[in-house]
Amino acid sequence: MHIFQFLYKYLEHVFIYINQFVLETLAQGPIPQHVAFIMDGNRRYAKDNSISIAAGYLAGAKALVKILDTCFDCGVNVISLYTFSLQNFNRPKEQVDILMRLLEGALGEMDENDPLVKKHNLRIRVLGRLEFLEDHVLRAISKTMNATKNNRGKVVNICVAYTGRDEIASAIRETVADSGFPGKITAKSLTENMFMGFPPLDLLIRTSGVYRLSDFMLWQCHQYTDIEVVGMNWPDFGRWDIGLILLRWQSRKGALAYM
Repeated sequence: MHIFQFLYKYLEHVFIYINQFVLETLAQGPIPQHVAFIMDGNRRYAKDNSISIAAGYLAGAKALVKILDTCFDCGVNVISLYTFSLQNFNRPKEQVDILMRLLEGALGEMDENDPLVKKHNLRIRVLGRLEFLEDHVLRAISKTMNATKNNRGKVVNICVAYTGRDEIASAIRETVADSGFPGKITAKSLTENMFMGFPPLDLLIRTSGVYRLSDFMLWQCHQYTDIEVVGMNWPDFGRWDIGLILLRWQSRKGALAYM
């Protein structure tokens, strides 16, 4: 065997061992039950690597599969993804069409036969102002949600045509319509009418190094939500990176327990 092939194989085994060690270490402590991701930096990744925007988003989709698998293996139960905001409709039509095609394609693969869906018994929920989407995208959403609606394992919330402020406004309208009395509007009643519902958000992670929420899950980010901003583009974000973040989360929770 060529020396470089040998080194590659050796390093590959070392990485697998380290990754397994991190997962086993994480299993010994508390794990966030609800983690959200602002998957930022796909276009910047495309520019940095001189590839098309579509290829950049495709690389991001591949990274997502690894992140979901790792988080669920560690014990996370719910993951929420900021996939497409209401403001994204203001982008050039070409970019919007690319994102919609990628979303449609990704959802088309997430049926009962998808390895990730089968492994974690995933239930896929697509949340937001879906009435703004085209019929072909809505058909893909409906097919995936129906195919996984009876699954009782992990949950993936895919936020499309979504912003936090719009979600809050929608919840207020629903609460008033249900009760008929403004006095019935409480934090609990609003939470029950949010797109997300429960459980509370434990950890929000944003890639690309940008320090802002971008109108994502404003209601769900409460006083106990940890926010991590990572200085890398989403397609570069991997298993090792999420493992270290979860370890830091555990160490913070452990420190609080002794205060």
